[in-house]
Order: sequence, then structure tokens, then C-alpha cells
Amino acid sequence: MKLFFPLLACALLVGCTALPYRPAQSDGAFPGLVDFAATAPGQSVDVLLVHGMCTHDVRWADETVAQLGDALNAQPLRAAGAAPAADMDGIEIVERTIKLRQGQLRIKALVWSPLTTPLKRQLDYDLSAHLRTTRAKLNAQAKDKLLDDCIPDALIYQGIARDAIQRHMAQAILRATGDGPPDAPLLVLSSSLGSKILFDTLLRMDSAAQGTIDRMAYLVMAANQIPLLALADQQVPATAPGMSETVARPLDSLHAVLRKRRAGVTPRSTNTGSLSLVAFSDPNDLLTYTLERERYAGFGVNVVNVLVSNAATWFGLLERPDHAHTNYLLNPDVARMVACGEPRSARCE
Repeated sequence: MKLFFPLLACALLVGCTALPYRPAQSDGAFPGLVDFAATAPGQSVDVLLVHGMCTHDVRWADETVAQLGDALNAQPLRAAGAAPAADMDGIEIVERTIKLRQGQLRIKALVWSPLTTPLKRQLDYDLSAHLRTTRAKLNAQAKDKLLDDCIPDALIYQGIARDAIQRHMAQAILRATGDGPPDAPLLVLSSSLGSKILFDTLLRMDSAAQGTIDRMAYLVMAANQIPLLALADQQVPATAPGMSETVARPLDSLHAVLRKRRAGVTPRSTNTGSLSLVAFSDPNDLLTYTLERERYAGFGVNVVNVLVSNAATWFGLLERPDHAHTNYLLNPDVARMVACGEPRSARCE
């Protein structure tokens, strides 16, 4: 009898949690990594991973690659002769390879957290563990993770450090993609703030990045923040339109990269008109926005939105904000769809 009420409470709690978008819901079809590997010249493709806000390290790269490997039923390997992680201008480049029967994925993950972490440490005094006062548990988790670790990345990038971050990122991009054959597809998986940094940097690089942009055949965005972050790139109206009016959204950095890709593609390119643009969004992620298909449809891309659940929703009221925003590439649904496409490719074993 002593165990009855705890067990009953546990059963009720389990019944009050849900994963409304697991399995994930897609509004269109798209290929997977395995399809690109099977059809690429030489059966080899390059994969570029870029993390988003919040502190990341080499473990993030290994966990993400491991998820992709599990989805493909393959064991990731370290690139032959590669160091565990090469520190290039403050950005670590983690190299891994996934070998498949159909071909191979040459993966390079850019870990840019070392650029912003020293600045974020100024907020360490405010961490709940260092305070004499007591915070409510959920408030403490939100303050320590989202407010003291994640949001500062966006503030740092949108401030005076933006140019320096882009310079570091430009060097890392050249090192990560410069050795790829011009006809080898480049598959990009980026998250939240990382997508904005990547697109802004590619534009800043101008002609130096044209080869990288032209090779893009697959662009996966998790936790798209461009509509929010692009507000910092705009001026207030010269004449106030009134509180009830909406200022038209200008072209953003994703628009500009897609336009540049079309302009730079040559008749010899195997990627012409074949870019798949896939956005994964958890509706409970406070920091994500779905892609408006009509805004990008004119750029010759296949735009697909996929709704996912990165963590359980409790009582229909709450999903942990940190898990909702940071667990995309660790979500098995996301890894499976990125690796095998939607619907699932017959090439996936």
C-alpha cells in the first residue's frame, strides 16, 4: 500500500506527457544524405555541420555524427591522419567519415563556441550555484542555460563582435570546404544562430565563397532564427507608419545566398536547380520560425518544413525550453529524416 500512491502518481504523470510531433510531420518530400552519396561523382559528398547558440564542444560533433551513423546503420570513423580537433582561428574543425555501401560522407563540424565563451564567462557570477539566494528549480535552469549561456551568443554576434566572428568563420569555411572537388555536392546542416552566422559570412566572403555556395545541394536548418535575427539588420522607418502597420520584410541573408548560388552556377555544375532546403522546427521552441515557402520559392529550391518534438510536453502546458531548442540534431526523427530523406529512401539499410 505504501507504493500504491507513488505508482499511481507516476502513472498519471506519464499519461500527462506527450510528443505531439513524434513521428515528425513533413509538408513535402526531400532526399537524404544516403541519396546524395549514392549519386554523387565518385560516390563521395562533403557534409558541413554548424551548431547554434549555447556552448558546444567536440562532444556535440561526435554525438551528432553518431546519430547520423545510427540512422544509416554505419559506424563513424575519424578522418585518416586527422587530429581529434584542429583549432583554426578560434574555431575547432572536427573531421569524421561515414562509409556506406553506396558511398561515403566526409563530415566536418565547425565548433565556434570558443569565440564567445570567454565573454559569456563574465556572467558566471550569476549562475544559480554561485548565488546565496535560492531560485525556483525551473527558473534556475532557464536562467542558467537560456539567459546566461544561449541568448548571450546572439547578443555578442549582433553587436560589435560580428565582424571578428565572421572573419574567423570565413577562414574555417575555406579550410573545411576548400579541398572538396568542384563537382562534389556540399550538404550543410546548421542550427539556429549558426545558420545566420554561416549565411552572413558566405556573403562577406564574396567571390572566395562562390565555389562553396555553388556546391550546395542540401541545406538543412534546425531552429531557424533568421526572421528574428534579421530585425537587427534593419533601420526603423524614416516616417512612423503607425502602430497598426507592418514594415515589409527585406531580403535576408538566406535570400542573398540562394540568389548568389543561382548566379554563380555554371552549365557544368551538377547541382543546378537541385537544392533541397529543409527546416526542422519544434512548435514549442520559443526561438524558432518555420520557413515561408513563398519567400524562397523563386530561387529554384525545394522548400520543406518539418515539425518535430524534441522533448515531452507536460500536461499540454510546457516543454522544457532548453531541450526544445537544443535537441534537434540529437532527435532520432531528425537524424533519420536527414540521413534517409522523406519518404524514407530505399537506399537506407
